[in-house]
Amino acid sequence: KLKPDPLIYVTAAEKLGIDPSRCVVIEDSIVGLKAAKGAGMRCIITYTASTENEDFYALGCDAKVPELGSTGVSLDMIFGPMKADGVDAAILSDVRD
Repeated sequence: KLKPDPLIYVTAAEKLGIDPSRCVVIEDSIVGLKAAKGAGMRCIITYTASTENEDFYALGCDAKVPELGSTGVSLDMIFGPMKADGVDAAILSDVRD
């Protein structure tokens, strides 16, 4: 099945033996965002010039950045708050748009 069906993300979490609520997906589209959220996962959007005005937050994204490298995003910035404060902690609050 194709996105926005969440099957690809659900299958990945099952094969890795990870609870979906502990997963963070990096996506660049509304379709991918819907698939990640449908799987019960967090989602960071890396937008492009053609998608920067989309309202990803209204659709449930947890953070929106132009690109991970240019904002200095590290795995600790993504997963550190989740380790310290639980899976519902805000992620990338210092660098997100």
